Amino acid sequence: MSITLEDLKAIGSRCAGVRTLMTARTVARLFDQQMKQVGLTGTQFTLLVAIGSRQFGSISELGQTLCIEKSTLSRNLRPLIEDGLIERDTKSTGRAIVHRLTSEGEARLKAAYPIWQGVQDGLEDKLGVDEVRDGYRFMAKLRHAAMA
Repeated sequence: MSITLEDLKAIGSRCAGVRTLMTARTVARLFDQQMKQVGLTGTQFTLLVAIGSRQFGSISELGQTLCIEKSTLSRNLRPLIEDGLIERDTKSTGRAIVHRLTSEGEARLKAAYPIWQGVQDGLEDKLGVDEVRDGYRFMAKLRHAAMA
């Protein structure tokens, strides 16, 4: 069986994996560029927000919610720990590892918030708030379809 040029073109135009990766990389690059102002990447900002929200009882729960593999999550948390932005929560009990923001982490997150707000507002202005929300609903459906 051979794959034709038409087959390859069809993959490029129809493939959900290709399309979502293109979009994710483009949006991530935008946030990365802007978050550089405060010494963060977009992923690091997301992790600080998630950890600061105190909604996760373990690293595993955090990774599952953010769809990040455990080894990738550990690799992404390491610079935040080394920079003194997060630390292991010593009040956590059992085997679950929980992190919390340090005062430096809170300050960095506070500095990053207006940057995030500007990027987010800019995207919502270009697309419209309703279209952005519709996109979020679609992405959630796509994630769930891919997990099934």
